[in-house]
Amino acid sequence: MKVEISVTNVEGYCAAGYTPGDRFYLNSFLLESEIPICIHAILSLSHVAYALSHGAKLRTANGDEICLSCPDPGRPFGDGKVIFRLKVVE
Repeated sequence: MKVEISVTNVEGYCAAGYTPGDRFYLNSFLLESEIPICIHAILSLSHVAYALSHGAKLRTANGDEICLSCPDPGRPFGDGKVIFRLKVVE
């Protein structure tokens, strides 16, 4: 299964430069991307993305997608947050 990981919202400053609409994919265990992938983002998303890519079902209001936040606070000691949506697309 292929999981789309897309940026839905950026609050403050993202050191990786992500903007809403940016996306990359986890296809089984391989990352597919035309943009750089931030280590902070992938570490916070990887376990859920991997589970989804291997058939895990979500218990969320939307059923087939979930939103997660990046733990990187942005500039030194804060002022940034990126929200990612994970969704099975294939």
